[in-house]
Amino acid sequence: MKKGLALVAAAVMALSMLAGCGGGSSSAKTETKAQTEAQTEAAGESQAEAAGTASTLKEGVLQVGVEIGYPPMEYFDEDGKTAIGFDIELAQALAAEMGVELELVDTAWDGIFAGVDTDKYDVIMSSVSYLPERDENYTLSKTYVANAPVIVVPNDSEIADIADLEGKSVAVQMETTADYLIQEQISGGLNTELRQYEKVINAFDELKTGRVDAVCTDSVVASYYLGDEANNYKTVWESPEKEPIVMCFKKGNDALCGEMEAALDALRASGKLGEIATKYFGSDITADLD
Repeated sequence: MKKGLALVAAAVMALSMLAGCGGGSSSAKTETKAQTEAQTEAAGESQAEAAGTASTLKEGVLQVGVEIGYPPMEYFDEDGKTAIGFDIELAQALAAEMGVELELVDTAWDGIFAGVDTDKYDVIMSSVSYLPERDENYTLSKTYVANAPVIVVPNDSEIADIADLEGKSVAVQMETTADYLIQEQISGGLNTELRQYEKVINAFDELKTGRVDAVCTDSVVASYYLGDEANNYKTVWESPEKEPIVMCFKKGNDALCGEMEAALDALRASGKLGEIATKYFGSDITADLD
């Protein structure tokens, strides 16, 4: 895919990381005072947790980097201003579970990772696929959606498999796993014309007008972009390997990763995660995740 959990004590956070906090009477008074202070301190900690004490850049605010242009994961509603989609609603639910406010930072995909590196936001939640090289350079959460690259073609196309792209043209959103997949195929000897676009919607526009033979993209977004014309197209190939979608943090930010994973677990346990998934995908595609 592109561009990818309730606060807990420090010990729980560490476990939730990806692999992927004088005389007798005087002694009695001292003991009573110590017990009172301990109770007061515990109450204060409980109140602090309820108020939201996430390890975020801005106190009380979770700043999330997104590329709002990748339905049904993140996109603008009909008013052109309101951000909606699976990632958006999940980010809202996570922030609420953590007791903090949510601030979305709309960022172009080609600069989204640089943004988290330079502390422009706390985390990227924008259909980020798990890749080994990303795992080396960033702190990645556990999977929250499983996805897979697919190839979409017109119903009358003779393309039936990825190998059938030989001598054909295929459109992708640049710097996505679909882009990398086709580049790997070309490196392996596949003679296909790769056309890269800044937005995935541009790739589907090219398919609809007949300027390319196929589109390679994510299974969770393919049908959405075809819209009312979906019946005129078909998915002819899907990668046998599922593509984990994760949250992406600046390297070493294990504390916030743990807090958000704990909140994600709470949303899964309450059924809220499945509810959001069903709303956007038609079924709870998160049910079988570990």
